Order: sequence, then structure tokens, then C-alpha cells
Amino acid sequence: MRPARRAWRASSTINGSARTAAWTYPIGLSVATQKLCGGDVPRTRPGRRALPNLSHEYALRLSLRLRHHQERAGPMSDVTTGHMIRRQREIKGMSTTALATQAGCTTRHIELIEQGKRTPSIPLLRQIAAVLGVRTAVLLGETPRDSHEPGRPQIADIERAMFTYRTLAGDLEPPDAEQVIERVSAAREAWFTSPNKYSVLMRALPGVIGDAAHLLLNTSTGEDRLAACRAAADTYILARGVLKHLGRVDLAHLAADRAMRYAEESEDPLMIAYAHWNLGQSLLTDDMHDMAYDVARHGMEQIAPTVADGDDRHASVFGGLHLMAAIALTRLGDDDRGRELLRGPAYSLARRIDEQRAMSGLFFGPTNVAIHMVSIEYEMRHPADALRLAQEIDLTQIMSVERRTTHLSQVARACEDLGDDAASLVHLLRIERECPEELDQKRLLREMVSSLARRARPSWAPEVRYLAERHKILV
Repeated sequence: MRPARRAWRASSTINGSARTAAWTYPIGLSVATQKLCGGDVPRTRPGRRALPNLSHEYALRLSLRLRHHQERAGPMSDVTTGHMIRRQREIKGMSTTALATQAGCTTRHIELIEQGKRTPSIPLLRQIAAVLGVRTAVLLGETPRDSHEPGRPQIADIERAMFTYRTLAGDLEPPDAEQVIERVSAAREAWFTSPNKYSVLMRALPGVIGDAAHLLLNTSTGEDRLAACRAAADTYILARGVLKHLGRVDLAHLAADRAMRYAEESEDPLMIAYAHWNLGQSLLTDDMHDMAYDVARHGMEQIAPTVADGDDRHASVFGGLHLMAAIALTRLGDDDRGRELLRGPAYSLARRIDEQRAMSGLFFGPTNVAIHMVSIEYEMRHPADALRLAQEIDLTQIMSVERRTTHLSQVARACEDLGDDAASLVHLLRIERECPEELDQKRLLREMVSSLARRARPSWAPEVRYLAERHKILV
């Protein structure tokens, strides 16, 4: 059960310097988040009364800080990642040569990125962000555009639901846990299978969040409360994934914290481990790789005793935590341990599981392990090795549109890194076939199309121009 107040003392190392924290955390933050987030969450001094729901206040302040960067950056169509890199470089007083040297690439490559003629790979973007002393999210810049067409779903609707969720339900009859779980399952199915998944989820998610909140407000004790907490945790796990892909890192963190909080209150070991995976994914998105690894390790320790007697869901979550730990290790520079984790325990677990029956949302199995092997080579900036491994992957074995398009995005970038622009275009067109909205919502994909169009060869220039026109991408 969630404690009303929690005192904690720990020594943590951040950016190479140790520090000791001795604070009482406010009501509302999950235990796991309290332990892992050190000085990055609002806290009260020991003995001082904590205010309720300060996790929401923290998320609001984080949202406002991100919006400050967004307002300075301007509209998505006007300011590119290259512009943001140049702006942060100039603020720091750094030359392109100095940035290139410390980021591990050529000066010319930095110049092309800043001019919008090249798009940086995600690993290079993280390295550039580290050199400039900012989060990767700052260089990515803006909240995705809302459509202003009447009747179209808006990202703002999800934001409103996240911050006013206690008042959304009104005087309606509260749903039961089974009804909420059914709605979450239907929304998750759409998210992983629909080519229009962004539109569907932006329309459905505010209501699902409202249902979960209404259910929680109308249950207080016993089995009904435990069931309500499981349903709420599952709701916020889904919300975190959607918000990540919509570029709202601030709201994704808030959803991850709520998922962990309600999972802990549900006292369900499987849901708690799933929430650990979810929280770790949120931390990876915001460059907190050491904390993500700690979350993965703690989650594995908790669920390990249940795997032998559990079903495919338990093995899927256990395997998903292994995959997350491998990526975290790779981003921390220990790619050998990351590869070992995938080839050893993760692959052994994957062979036991029917990929079509894995835990919903994880899609753990041999194919997903192979995709993560590609990711490790991509993260280490070995595009040729990434492409070699990608050639052996049959994406028809993966039921998730999101997992397929994420993999194809990495392959497209690996092709671009090797100078094979035509192959990069082929994979962008495959992404469009899988989910056209990816090219409407993903900033870096849009920039890739734009930069390809500027340097296209005559034989395939019309194809990339038509692709840009279909998605209103400026060339």
C-alpha cells in the first residue's frame, strides 16, 4: 500500500558527483519514483507537512519549463532540430569544430545538420545534447502540432484530462473495473494495429483517463479498490506510451508515475513489474539511462520468483525488463553487457513464448529480441552492422505497428548514415504504408524527408517530393 509520507536517505551519483539526500517526499509520488528521482522531484524538509498531489504540481512545472523552450523555438514548420542545435551551440559559445570533435563526428556533418541538409541519428543527437549540456528533448524542440480543424482530436484534450482528471467524470454513473479494462484493451488494440492510431487514441484517451479516475474516486477499500488500481495502472501505462510518441515527455513522466503509484497500491506483482518497465521506458526517453537501468534491475528482482509458475505474461514482462536493461547499458557505454543480456537470458526467455500471446503492449519474443540487437548496433553508431542484422528480421511476426515503424525508422536512418538515400526513402515509404500518421507526428521523420528532398537524385526525386506533399512537409 502507498505510504502517506516517506522519509528516505540515499547516496546517488549524478554527472560524476555524489550527493546525499535526506528528505520527506510529498504524498502522491510512487515509492519507486521517490527512490529513483533524487533531487528532481518536489520535496519537503523533514517534519514539515507535505501537500497532497504534488506530483501533479511537479509535472505542471516541468510542462511549463518545456513550453518555455517550445515558445522560444516557434512553430514546428519553422524551426528544425538543426536550428535548435545551432541555437544551443551559440548560447554555449561553442564552434562547430568543437562540437563535432566532442560529439565524435565531422565539422561538415554538424554544418549540414544545422543547415537542415542532414538529420542526426538518435545516438548522435544524444551525444550532441550531452556536449551542449541539455536534454535531447530540448533539441527535438516543440510539442507536436494540434490540428485546428473542427471535430479533430487534439493533444490538448489529453493534457486537460491529465491535469483535471478528478473533475472529468461529473455526476455520471461510475464504471466498474471490468468496463475500464475493456476500454483500455480496445484502445491498446487500436494503438498497436490501426494505421490511424494517433487520431484514434487522441480521441479515446481523455475519456479512458476520466473513467479510470472516476472509478478510483468511487472505490476505497477491499477487492474493488485493488481492481480499480490495477485498471488505473493499466490506463496510465497505455497513456505513457501514447504521450511519448506524441512528443510530450512531460506528460509521459506524469503518466509513468501514476501507473507506478496505482500498481503499487494494487499489490499485483505482475502489474508492479509492468509499471517498472513503463517507468524505465519513460526515463530512457529523457536520457536518464542510469536510473532506467536501476528500475529494470529492481523490476526483474521483484518478478523473477513468479516467472517459473506464471504464464506467458510473466515471462513477457521479465523479458521486457531484460530488453530495457540492455538498451540502458548500451547508452551508458557498456554495449558488451547489453549484447550479452540479449543473447543470453533474453533470448532464452523469448524462445519459450508465443509472440502472438505475449503480454499486451510488450510483444516480447525472438523477433523483438532481434530488433533490439539492431537497436544496440544503431545506438553504438554501427549502421552497417545494424543493417546486416536487420536483413534477417521478418517483421510480419510482430503484431505491433508501433514496433514495426520504430524499427523501420532506425533502418532508414542507418541507410542515410551510410549515404544510401534511395534505400532510406524505401523504408520511409514502408513506414507510410504501415502508419501514415507517423510522418505527420514524428518530427525527425519529417526532417529526414525534407533533407532527402533537398539532395535527391533526379531518378527518385519525384517520389520524395510527393511524399513531402502528402504530409505537408516543407522542402
